[in-house]
Amino acid sequence: MSDLDPAIALYEAGRPAEAAAACFALLEAGSRGADILNLLGASLFAAGNGDAAVGPLEEAVRTAPTHFAARCNLALLRQQRRDWAAAETHFGVLALLDPAFRLAQDRLGTVRQERGDLDGAIRVLTRAVRIDPRSGLAWFNLASVRMLAGLFGEAIAGFRHAVAEDPAGALAHVQLGEMLLRLGTVGAASEVFRRGLRLDPAASNAVNGLARCARYRAMTAAIGTQAGGVAIRGPFESATGYGYFCQRLIRALRGRQGVPLEVIGTRGTESWPGGALDRPVPARAVVNCLIPLAVERVPGRASVTFTMFEGTRIPPAWRRMSAFSDLIVVPTESSRLAWAEQGFPEDRLRVCPLGVDPVEPGAVPVLVAPGGRLVSSYRHRFLNVSDFNPRKNIDGLMRVWLRATAPTDEAVLILKLGRSLGPTLRAELGALVRGAERAVGRRLAEAAPVVLIDRLLTDGEMTGLYRAATHYWSLSHGEGWDLPMTKAGAMGLGLIAPAHSAYLAYLDEGNARLIPSSVGPARVPGQEGFHPPFHGLDWWLPDEEAAAATLTGIVRGGDRLPSARDRLAERFTWERSADRLLAILDEAGMR
Repeated sequence: MSDLDPAIALYEAGRPAEAAAACFALLEAGSRGADILNLLGASLFAAGNGDAAVGPLEEAVRTAPTHFAARCNLALLRQQRRDWAAAETHFGVLALLDPAFRLAQDRLGTVRQERGDLDGAIRVLTRAVRIDPRSGLAWFNLASVRMLAGLFGEAIAGFRHAVAEDPAGALAHVQLGEMLLRLGTVGAASEVFRRGLRLDPAASNAVNGLARCARYRAMTAAIGTQAGGVAIRGPFESATGYGYFCQRLIRALRGRQGVPLEVIGTRGTESWPGGALDRPVPARAVVNCLIPLAVERVPGRASVTFTMFEGTRIPPAWRRMSAFSDLIVVPTESSRLAWAEQGFPEDRLRVCPLGVDPVEPGAVPVLVAPGGRLVSSYRHRFLNVSDFNPRKNIDGLMRVWLRATAPTDEAVLILKLGRSLGPTLRAELGALVRGAERAVGRRLAEAAPVVLIDRLLTDGEMTGLYRAATHYWSLSHGEGWDLPMTKAGAMGLGLIAPAHSAYLAYLDEGNARLIPSSVGPARVPGQEGFHPPFHGLDWWLPDEEAAAATLTGIVRGGDRLPSARDRLAERFTWERSADRLLAILDEAGMR
């Protein structure tokens, strides 16, 4: 009996805290082998103390690099903690130590998918299928990544394999049905959705899939009638950017005389509020206000995708998906170039700028800065509205604020992040701020105050938030349009934006302060690798010194910014956007 056996028995008996204590006792007695360290790490993790488990497992791997169990436990722990780079390294070593160990291939594929490396994920998941070709789960995982990579035909084949190996798997049936709809194979999709529903009567995606199939059949039956209408599909019920511009286009098109309009949701059962727009109309095309992955073809109708991208080139997966659309419509020249740079045929690209909302009522909220002073009492009130993700460059925003301002300045930054930050994202935001402080060498308390708002606001509350500000400021790495910036400009706020991507479609030096920007890899600050949606791609890097000089010039030098309100109101209305879309469809013979 070895010294470790009692600790092993405790662990196997479901008493991990006692097993950890036994391992600690062995360490204190001078034993420090990899087996002890591995069991200690596993016990601490099982007892709910993942933070403490990292150290022993890392020491075990350093002590014995080929210790399979320790490296496997460390890899799983890193994956659970979303430390993708470290998890990928350890699962990669496990795959080398035992190429037949399918778990390592499966998890390595999952981690690479999380990091945006879809081609790398496909390679290892293909090996997982070769290791165990009878595994429905292995086929499902491979098919799912093929779908994300835009390899639709191969994805369908993979989901069929998953169904064949696991006929009771309702989820594989649903995914197969959705893939078939993307290619316009409505009859086959209906059959698969029905089988999935028989396996799981509570499968809402199967119910919605069947509803879409019925809708598309009704639309196909109306093809023979006289054309002239417009059919729009999009997430108009969601509080997303795509949902927002889809709603605005629908409202603008609805006011066009002689333009029959049909509105289709993304789930299958949605209806436009305030009017029946769910009946088929005589339209030759369906306009999808969606990313390419979400587009579904309707048999007999052309497929138009109204979308956008925020980098210098679209991902290869988007290029493959876009091939299933007859026309790609984008809001700016920047997005048009992103498709063209990835090799998409330029004769199938069109530009249709989005609109800017008219000024709406909204009460100015009472905001209080740290220290108790009313935000309204500051002369310079800067606003940024962003989702909390690396592309929005909140870390750069904080570095510039720390460099450019001081507590004595008549300035405050109002930061509206996302719809709600949970504990995890709040912790990430805290780490981001601390990183900015280290980079600049100043604490947040040594800069002008920052007011954080991270709750969901109504449209009226959002309008009031804009009214509370004097300037709108972005340091984004790239934008497809940036609805908050255009809304702020329409309301007369002074605009500060990087000189890149969509901003150059509606701003210039005559109506905003533009920050010089260069092009560089789309990497996540402080981490290894790319921001996953931009894997292997470039985005823009705003010049932070120039941005700091711009802010200082406003706050301390009295720089008065020009207004973009008149230009935005004149050139970028939703009515003009709707007219341009109709013209595009007419020119292409799709209406």
